[in-house]
Amino acid sequence: MRRLAYGLMIFLCLAAFAVPATATENASEYRYGYITVQSVEIDLVNEDATVNVTYAVDDGVQVLVHFLGMSDLRTKITEAANFQNATIEEIGMDHAVLAVNGVARSFDDGTFRFYEHDFLVSVPQLTVKSPQEQRVYYNTTRLPASIGYFRT
Repeated sequence: MRRLAYGLMIFLCLAAFAVPATATENASEYRYGYITVQSVEIDLVNEDATVNVTYAVDDGVQVLVHFLGMSDLRTKITEAANFQNATIEEIGMDHAVLAVNGVARSFDDGTFRFYEHDFLVSVPQLTVKSPQEQRVYYNTTRLPASIGYFRT
């Protein structure tokens, strides 16, 4: 049993040294730590939003995430998305679904407005869907304009 524990410890140490080397090889504007963002989709329903983030996790880190858990991955995703009060409903090695309550301003007449938003990483494809329309932005770090929409 001790040999297995020592072997696992040596493996984790070697993996920890290999991760920084692979991270510098794949540096790009779409990276946030060890994740590379591929797309973000925001679905607006009344004053709330569901945010689907698609990403890739560096190969060396995938092993560590399996052994050590998703805690750091959860933190990276919520930081990169940069939404206040976001909670993760689903997370995996290639995508996460965040629920964000109160992300849009509600007006008394049944209309809503989702204002500009900054991400902490460049997003290759950003899709924002409201009940009335869909907008797509490419290679952006922010939603550049607000979106108005009606109650569903």
